[in-house]
Amino acid sequence: MSEIRLQHVTKRFGDIVAVDKVSIDVKEGEFVVLLGPSGAGKTTTLRLIAGLERPDEGEIFIDGEAATHTHPADRDVAFIFQQYSLYPHLTVFGNLAFPLRSPRRRLSEAQVSARVQEVAQMLHMESKLGNMATHLSGGEMQRVAIGRALVRQPKVFLMDEPLSSLDAKLREELRIELKRLHRTIGATIIYVTHDQVEATTLADRIGILEHGRIVQMGTPREVYGNPASLSAAQRLGSPPINLLPAALFDSTALPEGTSTVAIRPEDIVLHAPDAHDGLNLRVLEYSPLRHLLILDREGTAIVATTMTERNFAPGQTVGASLPPRSLLYFRSDGRRIPA
Repeated sequence: MSEIRLQHVTKRFGDIVAVDKVSIDVKEGEFVVLLGPSGAGKTTTLRLIAGLERPDEGEIFIDGEAATHTHPADRDVAFIFQQYSLYPHLTVFGNLAFPLRSPRRRLSEAQVSARVQEVAQMLHMESKLGNMATHLSGGEMQRVAIGRALVRQPKVFLMDEPLSSLDAKLREELRIELKRLHRTIGATIIYVTHDQVEATTLADRIGILEHGRIVQMGTPREVYGNPASLSAAQRLGSPPINLLPAALFDSTALPEGTSTVAIRPEDIVLHAPDAHDGLNLRVLEYSPLRHLLILDREGTAIVATTMTERNFAPGQTVGASLPPRSLLYFRSDGRRIPA
């Protein structure tokens, strides 16, 4: 496996800057997830690494060697797409064997068969090798698509939302499989998604993309607990982080320039409404399954989660404390203000 380095890479499509001076270092054997909304530049970044697009500026290095102008076939990377793209006229064995039968590889049929059997065992697909691709379930087809990349033993795996077309149960199962495979083979993986659950469960590090730029790179815990910007803070968390106008707070207690105060729902402390701090909130909604409350203060909705056994009812008033150590402060342009 290999390391990947992007150095000030920019890609434009006409007047649109899809990737804007992106610099990323992916270590050998690391699982990096690029997370962001549609149009953030995630897929274009993968295509640049694969050689399917050429950067207008910047350099790309694979395993320490310049690859900016290298032909895609010579980069030794495997690209797994959102759609399975299997050959419908071939069996599972035929689909897995197809990349190994390239004239460039010069493998014997015995070597091809051994490698296909090895990968099928990894993916728990041994019993399906004789099945036609069209007779597989969605999860099985995605396993074959992943297996077709695995048989090649590439330097790098590039995965573009490979689970997004599956239902929730299958996505969860294949997330577990992907993490297991990563630990087993020690692959270098760059994975694109807009799903924060996938990002936080799979990634060694997450890169948050907004408008073609990396706004923060770090472990899931670092990005969640210490977001560098408002957009990074909003990208992780379910329920999402509370964004409160500075006007709700005593201005003397806020850092200069504060426009928005943020707090995670689990950091809000609930108690009796006659508490000393006087922050009394009306319950709008309550979910006992998640201990989720939607509170209201001066027309601003505030979401809180709590593990208390106490039951709440809509219209009820509760006291809430916002611990200062849990508050995050942001300027009007979204930049983080140190506490």
